[in-house]
Amino acid sequence: MGNFESITLEKVKIRSVVVVENEKRIMHYSRRHNILLVGEGDFSFSACLASDFGSAANIIATSLDSQAFLKKNYRNAMSNIKEITRREGTVMHGIDATKMANRESLRHVKFDRIIYNFPYAGIFDKRVPRGSQLRLHRRLVSKFLMNARKMLSENGEIRITHKTNSFHAGFMVESIASSHGLRLIEAVDFKRGDYPGYKNKYGFGGDANFDCRLSKTFKFARKNK
Repeated sequence: MGNFESITLEKVKIRSVVVVENEKRIMHYSRRHNILLVGEGDFSFSACLASDFGSAANIIATSLDSQAFLKKNYRNAMSNIKEITRREGTVMHGIDATKMANRESLRHVKFDRIIYNFPYAGIFDKRVPRGSQLRLHRRLVSKFLMNARKMLSENGEIRITHKTNSFHAGFMVESIASSHGLRLIEAVDFKRGDYPGYKNKYGFGGDANFDCRLSKTFKFARKNK
């Protein structure tokens, strides 16, 4: 294990035992939740939670992208990361949501909420057949859920926010979750305006916002035994 990974692991362990006295909430999230966010774009969603809570000591925000990539492609990424870290949140790069349960710096921690907003496999060749595209997206969702389930606290929940219209309806999020021993608690309409400062960016670069109308947040928990 490298020095950076060792330092990060110690920080994560500290975050995992934080007890917050006063509850502050924004929509479906509370400052009392131990929160893991994966697949962050410019970290604006994590920064929104951090700002609203006043403290981000309960937040670990991660991205697959490197800090250099974020700095180059997302204008506000560095200021959002600064907002999280100055409020004592943890930011991690190079975290693959499909393998994260085995990451040394994360696998010892249990989370009350694991959040993945708009999972997308990143397919740029429009010649790829629709069916093949959907299989790649489903595989991403499946591997994420398989990992996230292992990382839940006893009463923890997984949150996937996802577009539900047209092509995106074929992701079959509920069915995939069920196959991994997860049950749907509810699916609620997602409105970006409920999260001040959140900008839903295209993945893999590009500082534009995509249309997130007709999206829902799916809440999953382990099935009752």
